Amino acid sequence: MSIEEHIQSASTRNAELLQILSDTDHALPDSNQQRTYITELETQLGQVETKLNELNKRRERDLKDHLKYKDSTFKRFAYKATGQKEKFSLKASKEEKDYFDGLRETQLNEDTKKQLIDQLTQAKSVENDLKNTVDKHQKAQEELNNLYNSIFKGSTPNYPEEDEFENKTNQLLNEYQNLRQILDCENRVKGLIEQASRSMRMSLNHLSSAESYSTWDMWGGGTMSDMMERNELSSADRQWSQVQMLILQAKHLSPNYVRDLPQVKVAMGNIMSDVFFDNIFTDMAFHEKIKQSKFEMNQAADLVERNLQENQIRLNQLNQDLNSKSKALEQSRLDLQNKRSEIFRRIGASLPEYSK
Repeated sequence: MSIEEHIQSASTRNAELLQILSDTDHALPDSNQQRTYITELETQLGQVETKLNELNKRRERDLKDHLKYKDSTFKRFAYKATGQKEKFSLKASKEEKDYFDGLRETQLNEDTKKQLIDQLTQAKSVENDLKNTVDKHQKAQEELNNLYNSIFKGSTPNYPEEDEFENKTNQLLNEYQNLRQILDCENRVKGLIEQASRSMRMSLNHLSSAESYSTWDMWGGGTMSDMMERNELSSADRQWSQVQMLILQAKHLSPNYVRDLPQVKVAMGNIMSDVFFDNIFTDMAFHEKIKQSKFEMNQAADLVERNLQENQIRLNQLNQDLNSKSKALEQSRLDLQNKRSEIFRRIGASLPEYSK
């Protein structure tokens, strides 16, 4: 078979392989990025599980102290008999606060654990899909290399122009893969910030409800309004915790661009003050704390939305750059193939047995 015939017979399969490579160039950088992401999630999950074990042990100790003061009639009598009733109340309040603070922190970490497990499950599913694409890309690349090696045996020092085209193609491929990895990272950042934005809206809704219940409490809502108010604040705090976790993950992926969130302190009630020392003045003071929490949360919400807008600007630019790089890579591959075909034709034409 002549060189021209060899090239002609391989041209159809060569075009097919080039198309496969073009369609799957993203797979390898995507897969590497996904593996890094999974490793980070697994590390965070391990840290949360360790924290939960510590919290559960501490909560058991706090519960014993809390019940010791809650159920001890003798201690209450002893403090009262010695004129230290207020000291007993403060001590009981502290033990209760320690227990419920621990309970709240445990719940926040349980929520984080669930979120991480969900993210890990989704990430592993994506990794599995990418693995199939990577395998397809690698098989196509291997077949293309074999096809070229069957024609270009050994080095080609007499044809430096072929090496020049090949080096340019390899350089463009590296640039494309690096840019694709940055783009994939920013897409993941977008998903995290969008989740944070949804959690932020939910947190603000809970704070608005808490403010309404607080107003009701000032007008004599009683125990029911206190309970509803505390429940809404607890829900707002849990959603805010989710926002912080998600933005932290986004910042880890894009540290130079994702902005830090401001400090937000979600107002929290206390059973002793809500029940034993409840009056219009304490209700008004706590109402102001809720309003302050809402103000701080709105500032944080503005920053989350700013992060989202800036991320979209980066994505638009990266997509444009990647599209240009992809076209340049595709053209470079075609140029390389044309150059090799030209060399094949020249070699074939110069052989005596083919020049007759």
